[in-house]
Amino acid sequence: MSTKYFQRFEKLYYKFGDETNYSLIQNLTQYVDIIDQVKPQKSFYEDYMIKSGDRPDTLSLQLYGDTNYYWTFYLMNDHLRESGWPLKNEEVLERAKGFYPHRVLTTTADIATAEGGYDFKVGRQIVGQQSGTVGTIVKRNLDLGQLIVDTATTFVVENRDVVLDVNSNGATTLTLDDEQEKFHQTDLWVLEKQDLDNPSSDPVILGSYSITLESLDSRAKIINIPFEAGNFEYTFKIRVAKYNRRDATFTQGEQVFFRDDSTGLVVFARIHKETAQYNAVHHYENVDGEWIDIDPFTETIPSSLNPVTNMERLTAKNNDLKQIKILKKDAVESVVKEFYKLMSNR
Repeated sequence: MSTKYFQRFEKLYYKFGDETNYSLIQNLTQYVDIIDQVKPQKSFYEDYMIKSGDRPDTLSLQLYGDTNYYWTFYLMNDHLRESGWPLKNEEVLERAKGFYPHRVLTTTADIATAEGGYDFKVGRQIVGQQSGTVGTIVKRNLDLGQLIVDTATTFVVENRDVVLDVNSNGATTLTLDDEQEKFHQTDLWVLEKQDLDNPSSDPVILGSYSITLESLDSRAKIINIPFEAGNFEYTFKIRVAKYNRRDATFTQGEQVFFRDDSTGLVVFARIHKETAQYNAVHHYENVDGEWIDIDPFTETIPSSLNPVTNMERLTAKNNDLKQIKILKKDAVESVVKEFYKLMSNR
């Protein structure tokens, strides 16, 4: 895209941070209000709806026969300056998934004020009793009874004892066949050697070995094990991170729970709705488009209220960005010339 717009900005010397020398830069704070003066005047502008796929430069070429007037769209429309150019229709879903990547669980349980502080607070790791899905609460929307849960990066750690088949070179390999599992925290692994001819003796903890993880942490190559010929058994106490299955969803109607480590208390909450965050309800509106509060402790929502999802809200905002004011073709050249003149004379 052309940068002719910035050619009229004055240049000044500026010293960045701890730099000892000054740099010659453009003064991007420089501004004249000529377009602010003309944009309320109907004789200078007309309304336009940006089409999916339009770019500022191509639209400028289409309307004015020149790509260099693209910047007028931004100065004529505050919402474009604040939020940027609208997305293509097919890009809205991907943007929504990026903005709202988690799962949303809706419950009528009191998730905020459970007795003894055992509430479903942000940072808690919860488990689906039926699905087995694990997740970390990253946000709560108490007005709607929603838990926003990260299931993509959450895992549980399992401790396992693995008997090794060590060769005379002191080397062996461990492999995880479950794609949901990865070796974890190898610095906390402990290698023990047990004398099978004297099984009542305490195992000897070994050191000086080296672990290398490969294949996305699903294979562990272990070398320099202090191997000793004889009737010995080598056992590794390892840690494995178990991640969710690929879809990483909970089951609608199931109980989710967490266990308090200090007391062992298990706290449950039944979820009556489960969905991707981008498809979750953001708020409810009445027929006049006013936001209306609901009772989060009941599953019954008045039929007069319309749920608005995160995706619908983002789509509506993107559509609003498409509605702009443009300088009329017979006015654009004179307005731009005056803008450049005033910028040069400052």
